[in-house]
Amino acid sequence: MKIKKRHILLASLVFALSAAVFLNWRLSDGQGITVSNPVKELGSATYVNSSITTEDEMSVNSSDIEESDLTDEQIEYFATSRSERKKTQDEVIELARQILELSDSSDEAKEEAAEQLSGIEEMLLSQNRIEMTLKAKGFSDCICCLSDMSCTIIIPQGEMTDNSSLIIKDCVDEVTDLPFENISIVEI
Repeated sequence: MKIKKRHILLASLVFALSAAVFLNWRLSDGQGITVSNPVKELGSATYVNSSITTEDEMSVNSSDIEESDLTDEQIEYFATSRSERKKTQDEVIELARQILELSDSSDEAKEEAAEQLSGIEEMLLSQNRIEMTLKAKGFSDCICCLSDMSCTIIIPQGEMTDNSSLIIKDCVDEVTDLPFENISIVEI
């Protein structure tokens, strides 16, 4: 007797569940569960105070945004500054390599050149990490000038908000051990 009651109860629960699933499917016009965007895209977050509301507007290419935000003078300044910085850094690296390759250089000079070369490469990597992180945090462009004692971040004029200095200093702090007072921000 108990077995029949359990089977009847189990069958009625299965029937009720099936009916609920059918009604849910029928009321949703037979479309079932659909995923509108199954692939997550890096950088496609929407903020609470964002003015972007549609998916079409969210698909705007980031390079289009960068070019529209910067003036021609700013674009030229950043390009020129990067090329001058690269040229200077290449000259210093080449000088250190020449010292390493000279056979008549003393062992001390070779060790010092190797240390300088290693320090320059580390500084270049740090500068690139800071610049890439700041661009990922929303700045259209920036240049990081890093030395042993200080860091200067150059950003386009008009991009500073109330939180920008904290964001910049936090990015520099993640990569370097510089105190906040040795980090300066310049708008061009």
